[in-house]
Amino acid sequence: MMGNENTRSLENSLNLGPISAKWLAEIGIHTRAELVEMGAVEAYCLVKARQPRASLNLLYALYGAVHNISWNMIPPETKAALQEEVAVMDRLNQVG
Repeated sequence: MMGNENTRSLENSLNLGPISAKWLAEIGIHTRAELVEMGAVEAYCLVKARQPRASLNLLYALYGAVHNISWNMIPPETKAALQEEVAVMDRLNQVG
C-alpha cells in the first residue's frame, strides 16, 4: 500500500529527486510532512549551509513540493518573495 501524500518518501514527491532527498535527509527531513512542518525556506537555508552548490532551483522545488505544484509554475512574484525570505534568514543567522 502506498503512503499518503504526506508520508511518502521525498524522492517520490513532486519536484524532488534523489540528490535533493539526500540533502534533506542530512538535515533530518525524510517525508513531505516533515518538509511541510519545517517550511521550504528554512529547509533550503539549512541545506544551503551544508551544500553550497544548492541553487535557487532547490528553493523553488521545495516550495513546489510543499504546495504540490511544479516548480516552474511558481509565479515570479512568489519566487522573489521566497528569495527575500532567504535573504532575511541569512541576515538573521549572521547576527545570531
